[in-house]
Amino acid sequence: MSWASFRELDQRTGLPKGSAFRAFKRREPQLQEGQDFRLLRPGRDDAEIDALRQARRVYPNSVNIVLLGDGLTTRLLEDLGGPTEGQ
Repeated sequence: MSWASFRELDQRTGLPKGSAFRAFKRREPQLQEGQDFRLLRPGRDDAEIDALRQARRVYPNSVNIVLLGDGLTTRLLEDLGGPTEGQ
């Protein structure tokens, strides 16, 4: 499985910062951590967070990082009106 960030979805759709996060928050009550998304926390996941920052995959000021699984990425892109895989 590949994992996408909010920044990547915002860039992919051409929408302003925070658009993917808000779409995620609307769906969050129905989501399962570890399956639909991963939550990276400072002090626990520092190496992975640093790698994401260096690759510019996340917003520089993000503290807790949410990574979105393939299925959730597709659903959020549909919610946002952006291109899904294969388009």
